Amino acid sequence: MSTETTSTETTSTETGPVAGRRATHPPELRRINFRFSGKGRYAACLTAGDRRPLAPELWDLTGARPVSHVLCPWDGDGPWSTAVPSDDGNILLSRAESGGIHRLLLVVPGAVGSAAQVHELAALRGGGLRLVAGETSGTAALAFHTTPAGGTAVWRLSGVAEPPERVADVPFPLAGGVRIDERGHLLALAAPYGQGTRTVVLDLSRGTVSPLSGLPEEEHLLLAAPRGGILLTARESGGVCQLGIRRRDDDGPTAFPEGLNMIEEAVTPLALDPAGRHLALSVTRGVRSVVLLYDLAEDGVQEIGPAAGIVVPAARWSEDGLRLVHSAPDRPPRVVTVPAPLRGHFVADDAPSPWTPAGARLFDGPDGPIEAVVYGEPAHAARVVLALHGGPQAAWQLTYEPLFQRLAAEDVAVVAPNQRGSTGYGAAHRDAIIGAWGGPDLADILRLGRILTALRGPGHSRPMLYGASYGAYLSLLAAAAEPNLWDRAAAVAPFLSGRELYEDGPAPVRAMLDRLQGREEITGDDLGPRDLLRLAGRIRMPLLLIHGDQDSIIPVDHSRRLCDRLTAAGHPRIDLTYVEVPGAGHDPLTGQEGHLVLERLIAFLRATSPSAIQGG
Repeated sequence: MSTETTSTETTSTETGPVAGRRATHPPELRRINFRFSGKGRYAACLTAGDRRPLAPELWDLTGARPVSHVLCPWDGDGPWSTAVPSDDGNILLSRAESGGIHRLLLVVPGAVGSAAQVHELAALRGGGLRLVAGETSGTAALAFHTTPAGGTAVWRLSGVAEPPERVADVPFPLAGGVRIDERGHLLALAAPYGQGTRTVVLDLSRGTVSPLSGLPEEEHLLLAAPRGGILLTARESGGVCQLGIRRRDDDGPTAFPEGLNMIEEAVTPLALDPAGRHLALSVTRGVRSVVLLYDLAEDGVQEIGPAAGIVVPAARWSEDGLRLVHSAPDRPPRVVTVPAPLRGHFVADDAPSPWTPAGARLFDGPDGPIEAVVYGEPAHAARVVLALHGGPQAAWQLTYEPLFQRLAAEDVAVVAPNQRGSTGYGAAHRDAIIGAWGGPDLADILRLGRILTALRGPGHSRPMLYGASYGAYLSLLAAAAEPNLWDRAAAVAPFLSGRELYEDGPAPVRAMLDRLQGREEITGDDLGPRDLLRLAGRIRMPLLLIHGDQDSIIPVDHSRRLCDRLTAAGHPRIDLTYVEVPGAGHDPLTGQEGHLVLERLIAFLRATSPSAIQGG
């Protein structure tokens, strides 16, 4: 990796990790892409930590508590790989490789610490490949290969070392995959229809596709309880998503129960119980999420926990209970079980955590309270950083964040706010920035900066800024709006302005800009239009800019142009470091050399500018 360092006075090149003091910190751990076996006996994910590459991690859910182990040795997978366990404890793995090759592998784990057996089942060229767990004898998983021509080839994987069986060829792409019959022959999927999609049924025994009988075109299937014949659907009505209940063999209208659709918070359906009597829902409440149990017969809900952290939207409900993926600031994502009957008792690996806990805190904002996730004590820590999330319509939650754990270990307190524009606090809070990017949200950030400065008092360093994507843009706006309020700022993958991003961003980004009116300019205050090229001359502090040169969301040219403008501004208090990461995408902290980028970011935020100490 090469890192180019640019300032108003010098230009140099750095290679390798940053030298200097390193605090003792807990191991870094990353878990992604959780999948459950058909009957919920096993789970699998991809895990990386302590600079090891991503490798499959198998979770055995057949005992009193979930037990996992990472397969080793392993030559590394990418975040686009998927590991799907079978109900006998093997793993089916889809892996994308260079040259457009997708490999289907059967992985037979050995004893803990011993090597796994790997069998290649097939190598498919071009398109995309995804796996769906199977739930019947002889079908450990189904592989859906989207061909370069836009069709879909469907393969049955038995779960043993034998070639897959091709069971269907469909002339259009298919998404999702919900089993709707007990025999496992019928699978509901989403297929293109007009400007959207509609639900179709793939008959695996015949290889045919037909619309789901009785389901209106405007509804989409989300979940099913094959034994009970219950289907959970969704439709949009008046800009609001409604959840519906219907029976598979009933051609009558779908019921949209009042109790199910009166839940005010953001709702994510997780799983139906096998009999179709109860529905588990994840409900976001600010920085937390809880699990609600909806009773279809009574049209009522009860909360079953957990009290802290979040529930990742991956679940399986079996006869033994409900399997969930839970995370908290001091707990990386892990499988937990709510045993049957569900009464709120969560069973998980209860080993002591080496990571730092964090909590939620309310701050007084200019237009109401602002909730933030807080690590450490902002008033007394050696340094404090205000961390801004991307999106913009996203939010920080009480979940495991490796960067924040590292900062906390370095005595850098973290305040991660959900300012206006964030989700999880109602429509008014979320929509406050529509047509006003860098307006209400920037006002909230500046208020928080002043609050943190007052909390720390004379003789302590001023707050720092950190942000990624939209958060990077917002952090640089804050640095320009009140440069004397901050010690320094680090920005990962910033863009210059909504207008500039619309000119050269990809289609999904342009669609988001249209939806949120991100090209509208703010002209009614002293700061004026929120264009970083125009505002660069106002920034007067040490800056670290990081951008992957293969970023497909925000083109790297935005950071290059900003660096040129900052260098040309030449203010004596600017100390600009630009790190462009070869081969990295939109999140260079998690790429192949992400640990080197992370060390550079930590070293920057660990430092303090002498001029940034507050006077008496």
